[in-house]
Amino acid sequence: MWDFLFNRDNVSFFNKLTLTLIQILYVRPPTTGRRSMITDIVTGDITSSENPADIVIGMNSRLQDVVGIGRPFIERITAANPVNLGSVLSFKFDDRRLLHMIICHHLGSGGWVGADMHVRFGMDYLWQQPESHARKHSIVQIGTGRVGRRDGANAASIHTAMTTSFLPVTLFIFNQREAEAAVERLRVRPSLVPLRMWHPERGEMELAA
Repeated sequence: MWDFLFNRDNVSFFNKLTLTLIQILYVRPPTTGRRSMITDIVTGDITSSENPADIVIGMNSRLQDVVGIGRPFIERITAANPVNLGSVLSFKFDDRRLLHMIICHHLGSGGWVGADMHVRFGMDYLWQQPESHARKHSIVQIGTGRVGRRDGANAASIHTAMTTSFLPVTLFIFNQREAEAAVERLRVRPSLVPLRMWHPERGEMELAA
């Protein structure tokens, strides 16, 4: 029995199990009866200067096959960053706003399994930041884009994760034409300023870009 408990692989398993229990008991208390944390729904460009809120988007773990507004950002991240599922990458987007990428899925069929959990944990991490209550946040419809539709994302579950998070957000919806125009505008922006990367097991670390 003791050999089983102190085996290195099993210790890692127990550490992960303990982390999960902590997240369930303390980070994610029961949300039954709480109002939705999607406080507003806006049709438009989330990156527009008319939106004063920080920007939250979903991203795949390989930082590849990216379309929409995430594409210009990914092109500026160096390979020096070991990105894992569940990470949150944070950048200074402009002089007022931050950009947060939640690494919530893998590419390919079945790659979106558990994406709702990663979105929820990532949003709750942002909610726990000391400055979060003084900032506003906006988020895109994660899982509804081309890659999400192709790889079987459960957009309804991800939407539910957004509504039950502790982070109040404005949900932005825009059409393909607006998305393509936003991408072209963002290509000529100055480079993003890297701030930090967070992972549920490893905590915060410096982000190189």
